[in-house]
Amino acid sequence: MDVDPRSWPEVTRHRKKPPGREGWVSWRRLVLVLTPATLSIGAMAVGALTGAVPVALALEGQQTLKISAQRFNGEAFGALPSFVQNPDGSRQPVVVLDLRRVRVAGLCASTAVDTPAGRYVLRATTPTDRDVTAGRLQLAIESIDGLGAAGQQLGLNREQTAPDGTPIDTSTGGVPATIDGLVLDVSATARWATVNQLQLAGAEVRVGSDQPECL
Repeated sequence: MDVDPRSWPEVTRHRKKPPGREGWVSWRRLVLVLTPATLSIGAMAVGALTGAVPVALALEGQQTLKISAQRFNGEAFGALPSFVQNPDGSRQPVVVLDLRRVRVAGLCASTAVDTPAGRYVLRATTPTDRDVTAGRLQLAIESIDGLGAAGQQLGLNREQTAPDGTPIDTSTGGVPATIDGLVLDVSATARWATVNQLQLAGAEVRVGSDQPECL
């Protein structure tokens, strides 16, 4: 998923740009692939906020996460090429993903860390009857190096239907996505993340060599 800035014109040349959104790349064709990866990095950010994963571990360098969730709802608004500046002054291309109206139920996120004292697992879980919600989640992804994903059901722009079964477009400018029975195993490099209007209750965080991973 490394981004070559020279390729951006090829990506956008054949797509009509929305007024006033120069440089904005629509990801409707990519959402099937990017949705699972985005959820995994989002879980990384939630893990950092809950203390499940230290911030330096969650947001710097390559990390492998195992995540499961009973249900995910969110609206994807785009993928925007950007840069971060490294300590040596060089600039690293990243892709900033934008999710809004995020709701996750029955979340389990875990990552294993090798230490001189052995292998420890950091594990965070949330109740099945309480949603983790966020108004907006932005994630800067440098690369996705490994991804395994499964789900019982994936729906795009089918959040609501009319009485006769006709899908109702509930989008406010993005792509509404719903996933039931989400299971992810991801190795990714994220450079930064921001979460606005986060609501989280009843989360449990455990660390230990005897803790099971989520998958």
